[in-house]
Amino acid sequence: MKKLMLYFFIFSLSLFAENKNDFNKINTFKAVIIENSHLNNRTKTKEYEVLADLPDKLIKKMISPSINKGEIYLYNGSDKTMYYPLLEQTIDQKINEDENYTLKIIRDLKSYDGNVNFRVIKSDNQIQKIIYNDGITIKFESFSKINGINFPTHVKILDENIEVSELIIKDIEINIPVSEKDFSLDEIIKN
Repeated sequence: MKKLMLYFFIFSLSLFAENKNDFNKINTFKAVIIENSHLNNRTKTKEYEVLADLPDKLIKKMISPSINKGEIYLYNGSDKTMYYPLLEQTIDQKINEDENYTLKIIRDLKSYDGNVNFRVIKSDNQIQKIIYNDGITIKFESFSKINGINFPTHVKILDENIEVSELIIKDIEINIPVSEKDFSLDEIIKN
């Protein structure tokens, strides 16, 4: 699937609040994501916890399905580390731009000046859609106001107007304290 941008994380791009400068007020966030991916008339559901230290660090801990439970994906700039508990194996690799799309988008939004490869569609000063030049559309179905910032709670991702993923975001926390230990795979694995 064309740039199914690191699954859940695409919701992060919408962290625009009522004022675009409010996005710059978000330094960290934590959430649980339920992702329903659609491919070939089949739906696959995943649930995971995400912790981000913007703009470059993001960790995803798989909750379900049970086969993936405990898997950890750590993104730090252009590096990716994956931990597979069933194999007790860790894999490090560089990630390409498509896979690192979410962190790229977060960086783009933090420095948003209107001269980018996407359009933001708003209604009543609320983001409704972000449309990318490559045919990807992020459609925001609902938001919750958290610490004065409208954070998406229901997002649909479309590729050429075909829904490829739906994200339900819950248990959202913004600007929580984080430390290097929170992004240390060794620390996470031993706990």
